Amino acid sequence: MSIQSETDYKPDFEILDRYLNFSSELLRISLLAIGGFGSILLIKLRDEKDHPPLHHLHFLFISICFFALCAALSLFHRFYASDSMSWHISYLRAKADDNEEKANRERKGLHKALRYASRFLILTEYIFGIAVLFFAAGIYNLLFD
Repeated sequence: MSIQSETDYKPDFEILDRYLNFSSELLRISLLAIGGFGSILLIKLRDEKDHPPLHHLHFLFISICFFALCAALSLFHRFYASDSMSWHISYLRAKADDNEEKANRERKGLHKALRYASRFLILTEYIFGIAVLFFAAGIYNLLFD
């Protein structure tokens, strides 16, 4: 097996790009929700006189913590997913050079990076779902209490 040109591994980069786009959307929406929380807080403070009761916002505060955690996990996913591609390219080059020892080392690194990337993506999805539930409960609490 030899690497002739970039067309040999170009599809791998396209798959990585799609894989990272999903994580990017979760990151973008999480950061947007954190900004939305600031807007809600400003509106709430503007409408209330003197000392506004902020006890209605506890679900929103919790959701912001989960959105921040989601953003952090998304960044971890992006790091390990990108890192896995460098391991993959190194593995392909070692295979092309018939360096079996290096190829095995690169393959192990590739599998480790992919394992971390998939775990962080799954955690990001679950944490995002929890954050959305708390955010919805906070908005409901704000509107109907």
